[in-house]
Amino acid sequence: MKIALHIPCYINELFPEVAKSTVLLLRELKFNVTIPKNQTCCGQPFINSGFDTTLPHRYEEIFKNFDYIVSPSSSCVSTIKSQKLSISDKTYELIDFLHSQGFKNLAKNHKPLILHNSCHSMRHLNLATPSEVNLPYKNKVKEVLGCEVIEANRDECCGFGGVFSLKEGEMSYIIGLEKLNDLLSHWKYDFTPTITGVDMSCLMHLKGIAQKEHIKANFKHISKVLYEAL
Repeated sequence: MKIALHIPCYINELFPEVAKSTVLLLRELKFNVTIPKNQTCCGQPFINSGFDTTLPHRYEEIFKNFDYIVSPSSSCVSTIKSQKLSISDKTYELIDFLHSQGFKNLAKNHKPLILHNSCHSMRHLNLATPSEVNLPYKNKVKEVLGCEVIEANRDECCGFGGVFSLKEGEMSYIIGLEKLNDLLSHWKYDFTPTITGVDMSCLMHLKGIAQKEHIKANFKHISKVLYEAL
């Protein structure tokens, strides 16, 4: 199968190591991965702000000849799926793709982790069961990891929200601090916790708050956790 790696804009600019760990992970699992050099933004910031944009169609043109498009970001994937393009159904968030291919317990020997379930991954891509649907709980990220995973008591937003954190900075901070405290509330080990997730944007937001509040925690994208485990 021909797989293209989509590298979100903020990862390309701020966290290139996440793009690297994603492609290394996929190749370690014997997938044939290509990184198109001319890729562009999925259009999420403009769409969420109510502006018209041709970026999703440009994205479609770039990736149309691949069997799968894999991205280390559930919000970007959610954006492409929401536009109902010809490539929407073959665009996957990284963990969703691995789960669909039957991979589980890839980090079964890893130390306990704290998992942040981001809104887009849970409520748009169904990587985990949101509480409001009142169904038995399932979590694909936990299944792929396979180690002990601690989650928050409430599956609420971390407050990032992309454009929201710029427009409503104070509110975004308060929501993020509450989320961070919730995530850490069940930590019972004597080593510094690592908080992971599928969206580096959420982890970036939480990390900034942790640094301001002098809260000890490490933050690591799920691709780095899995690649290092392998």
